[in-house]
Order: sequence, then C-alpha cells, then structure tokens
Amino acid sequence: MIFPVLINTSIFIFLSFLHVYWAMGGKKGMSAVLPSFEEGHAVFTPGPLVTFIVAAAMGIFAFITIGNLDIFREYVNLNIFKYATLAIGFIFTLRAIGDFKYIGFFKKATGTLFAKNDTRYYSPLCVVIAFVSFLIFLLD
Repeated sequence: MIFPVLINTSIFIFLSFLHVYWAMGGKKGMSAVLPSFEEGHAVFTPGPLVTFIVAAAMGIFAFITIGNLDIFREYVNLNIFKYATLAIGFIFTLRAIGDFKYIGFFKKATGTLFAKNDTRYYSPLCVVIAFVSFLIFLLD
C-alpha cells in the first residue's frame, strides 16, 4: 500500500512546488502549460493568487494521499482520507476527459503546443493519478 501512496504524494508535491514557482514569477515552461487558441493567445492567464490556490490544492491532495497510511489516526479517521482520495480520483478522471474544447483527451483544439503536450503528458498523467487514487481507495 505504501508504494501507490508515495507515487501520488510525490507527484502532488512536485506539482505544488512547480505552481509555487510559477506564482512567484517563474516563466520556464509557462508557454507549454496554458491552453491556447490556434493563433497562440492563451485561453486564460491565471494570476499569482489563482496559481497559489492550485499549489495549495496540490499540497492538500498530497496530505490527503499520505493520510491513507493512517499516520494521522489520532486526529482524523482513516475513512475521511479514503473517501477524499476517491474524490481526487474522480477529479483527475474528469480532468483527463476534459472540457471537449481545449483540455483533455476529447479536446477539439489539437494544433497548439499545449494541446500536443496535453495529449502526450498532462492527460495521461491525470489518468495515472486517478488510477493510483482508485487503487489506494480499494487497498486496505
């Protein structure tokens, strides 16, 4: 059970730190991670606050995932972590499916750098996160 927990926790911690880097003004990789129109303009440009919120969410997801090891048993019931992990699995399943326009496996926009990276890396990563989350939920 520890291996799947460590996989997702590591991914969430990495993503959290990456979003903190971007929120603090880092530019490396930004052009490849924001959905864009075919003309090259970003569909949306999140500000530092929104990026910090995403970083915090990734940190909370890491905390929830590591909680499945029952290391917080004195403070929180294990079932809360289990069902929160199930919810994380559903969130990332929905992210992998996408909005049918710019993100996910079923997007219509396919010619941009983000769209190519989304198909190659981001959506498959979401499938892995969802699968591992469901596995963690099912393992006792």
